[in-house]
Formats: sequence, structure tokens, C-alpha cells
Amino acid sequence: MVIGDKNARYRMYLKARKALIDYATPIAGSRDDAEDIVQDAFLRFVNTADEPAPPKTYLFRIVRNLSFNKKRRRKLEVIDEPDDIPWWGWPQGRPSPEADLLLQQQIALVARAIERLPDRERRVMEMYRFEKRTLQEIATKMEVSVPTAHRLLNAAMQRLREETRDIL
Repeated sequence: MVIGDKNARYRMYLKARKALIDYATPIAGSRDDAEDIVQDAFLRFVNTADEPAPPKTYLFRIVRNLSFNKKRRRKLEVIDEPDDIPWWGWPQGRPSPEADLLLQQQIALVARAIERLPDRERRVMEMYRFEKRTLQEIATKMEVSVPTAHRLLNAAMQRLREETRDIL
């Protein structure tokens, strides 16, 4: 078999294809990626102008190099989530207009439910959830005991759960 012949290279590739995919899968991380890599390797192998000595070894080397390149590229593409930025500050995908509208409607319903809370419950809930105050701080500010602040917070959260049960 003359390896310079593209048909001979193609036949060799077909015989070795399964072994090449099996070889590339653990390096690339998935069988789908391995199949893509083997296809790319074939295109490089068949279009090589020079005569590689042993051609099958050369084909495996192409697959190996492409697999490591893919793995390295995937590591670079992974965005590390910084520790000092909260999750809501990370870049987000743009929601669809329908999802955006639904979210706005849900926020409006929750805001109305919060407005309907009794004053003391609403104030405790706002200080706890939005101002990130502790129950001790809330109790001091409202001049109540910590158990009373806790009871008011639980009552507010229970009312909100009941009113928003069907919409969220």
C-alpha cells in the first residue's frame, strides 16, 4: 500500500477510527469531542504533503496533540468565579423578553404583598432581608425582645409565603 495515496490513507483511517476515538476519549473528556478530534485528525492526515513514517503512528500523534489542545483550550475557556464578587454580579445571559416580563410581574406581586403586611412585620422583614440586620439589632432598634423580633419575622415570612404560593 502506497501511503501517499489519499485512498490508502482513508482506508487506514477507517480501520483505525474506533481505536483513535477510544484513544482520544479519556484525553478529551467526552466521546463527542473525541469523534470531532478524530475527524479533524483525518483531514490533517489525508492532506499531509509529506510521507509520514509510520503513518498509523503519525495519525495517533495527530489525535493526541489535538486532544491535548482541546483540553487546554477548554481550561482557558472556563471562567473562574471570583470570590470577592457576589453571584448576582457575575456576567449573566440575557433573558428572553417573556422571562423578563414574567420576572417583573412576579416582583410587582411580591412588592404588593410586602406592602400589605402589618407595619411591624413589614419593618422587621425589611431590616432582616434587605438591610441584613441581625435579630438582636432589629430587637434593639424596634425596642422589642429578640423572641418578639423573631416571631414578627416568622409571621411576615409566613404571610408572604401564603400570598405568593401560587405565583412563584
